[in-house]
Amino acid sequence: MDAPQGPSGPLIEYPTDYPFKVIGLAADDLEAHVRATVAAAVPGIALQGSSVRASGGGKYLSVTVDARLASEDQRAAVYRALAADPRVVHYL
Repeated sequence: MDAPQGPSGPLIEYPTDYPFKVIGLAADDLEAHVRATVAAAVPGIALQGSSVRASGGGKYLSVTVDARLASEDQRAAVYRALAADPRVVHYL
């Protein structure tokens, strides 16, 4: 998968710290689950920090995991893993 392109070249330059935002049904272990999913998609990936925010009604959680990526292939691998995860309702 090629890096997204803008009029003057790649939109993402690697290495970079990249935030993966995931929305799922509220559960006590969702943050740990998302971190594990990101880590499993790219063995050896450096996870930076993470944060959790509940929706207004409390039904969903938004989990953001920051990861240090070396290539577009790594970013694509994480998105493939998130797309295949049944606990993930939406991801950005």
